[in-house]
Amino acid sequence: MVIEDSKRFCLFESLNTTMVDEGGNNTVRVANFLKPCAKNTGEATRFPTVSVPLRNGEEVHPAVQFKGWKNPQRKWNDWIEIMAGKYGFMWNQTGICDAILSSMYKIQCNQSLILGIVEYWCIETNTFVFPWGEATITLEDVMVLGGFSVLGEPVNLPLTGDLVAMEAEMLRLLREMDGGKSRRDQRTWMKFFMEDGQSHDLEHVGFLSLWLSRFVFPSLPYEVIATRVFPIAIRLARGTKLALAPAVLAGIYESLRLLKQQVTSSLGESVKALGLFQLVQLWANERFSIFGSNCPIELKPGEPRAARWHGVISNANGCPISSALKFARSFQWRPYAADLKNWCFVSPYKDNEQFVHVASNSNDELKSFGQCLFANELVGLGGCIEKYMPYRVAMQFGFDQHLPGDFAVMISNCRENFMFYVPSRAYKPCVSLEYLNWWRASKVNQEKKEGEINGMRLNFKDDEPSQIDRIKNVVGDFAGLLSDEKGRVKLAKGTLCNPLDVEAYACSIVGTLSHPIDVDKYM
Repeated sequence: MVIEDSKRFCLFESLNTTMVDEGGNNTVRVANFLKPCAKNTGEATRFPTVSVPLRNGEEVHPAVQFKGWKNPQRKWNDWIEIMAGKYGFMWNQTGICDAILSSMYKIQCNQSLILGIVEYWCIETNTFVFPWGEATITLEDVMVLGGFSVLGEPVNLPLTGDLVAMEAEMLRLLREMDGGKSRRDQRTWMKFFMEDGQSHDLEHVGFLSLWLSRFVFPSLPYEVIATRVFPIAIRLARGTKLALAPAVLAGIYESLRLLKQQVTSSLGESVKALGLFQLVQLWANERFSIFGSNCPIELKPGEPRAARWHGVISNANGCPISSALKFARSFQWRPYAADLKNWCFVSPYKDNEQFVHVASNSNDELKSFGQCLFANELVGLGGCIEKYMPYRVAMQFGFDQHLPGDFAVMISNCRENFMFYVPSRAYKPCVSLEYLNWWRASKVNQEKKEGEINGMRLNFKDDEPSQIDRIKNVVGDFAGLLSDEKGRVKLAKGTLCNPLDVEAYACSIVGTLSHPIDVDKYM
């Protein structure tokens, strides 16, 4: 489906409806939702499904080799300093300065954490479908954590004119660098340009080619200079601004899908994963407070946000990862809205809400945020095309969450003249009553069909669990949406006719209203 063009496209929809906050309180007010959203549950898109392995106490994952996870080489940081002195101004102009600087830091891999969230990955929606709601890595995450631009020309445009000759020269240089043996390893490449070719006309292209091959678009075979990045490096070296973020995110989505498929079918065998999983790790560190609780490093002036996680080992302080991921109270919906000392990023979030009209002469900060809100098909390298559905995770942008509609691609003309909403930095997004009812009803139906609630196989005829166990499992799924800022569960009070009464809702499944059950007693 393609949304039709209009003189001024509006990315959000304002509706007067019943909203539910994190404390379980309902209020009738005007809420702003990301498009496309459905008018009712009948028009809502199909509920996303994931298959999470049963847990029998111990968390066991196959061994994974993250082949695309590259730390800076020896002398890499020295080379960055040399090149920054020559081309730093151009890097700022083309929007790659923070992305290049981010490659200087060592991001520690928590393999159990990555595999834990991958279990919740839905390949249909490109979202993590946790028990308490959907979340995903968005263009905003790639822009903030990776330093990649969402603005600029597409990365896949072919070279023209004298740029074609530059690519031919790069290919010739690659072939002749090691005595005609076509050796393309990155170590030899860096040694040539740092020690032997500093005055080479293509020095900047050579530097960018290594950066792109190692830290942006890792590919097979490993540790080599990928010729597919030459056109990108050449255009960047010429000062052309490219939209790297969509291509990077497409690659991440593809890598998550492949890893999910490999882990599911591995039968305990070792798995090799290729992709930019450093960004997945950074996303988990920023979003799940329990894993980022080791006090990330304070940024120094001018450092990219990734620097705060340099060498930091993330853990859940002894809490099993599967348990930590179960409740929404550990998830940070808006980590980038808060002030961060020495962070130079120009945030779109202000003290007051904004209604923004973007045109050709608008500033890049607001344009960039607006691009993150468009549902779209992301085009990566090598023919990779992935769906991007920010409206399914609207709370990550500070929007209220409503029923998700069918995926629709916004045509290019809409991107030059559109309107969107920016919530205030202090705003805490809510969910609509329709969304909450849709989510919990769909979740229970899915678990009933699978004969499984929260990882416990149920035999409803021969091996039925106690009422208390079933209440704890059912309420555990939904109470995450209804917890306060300190993580304490606050169940809404009312009658069974009030859909917000989770206690009564649990009773309607496993008990009776005439014999009320004290859910709080058993939480």
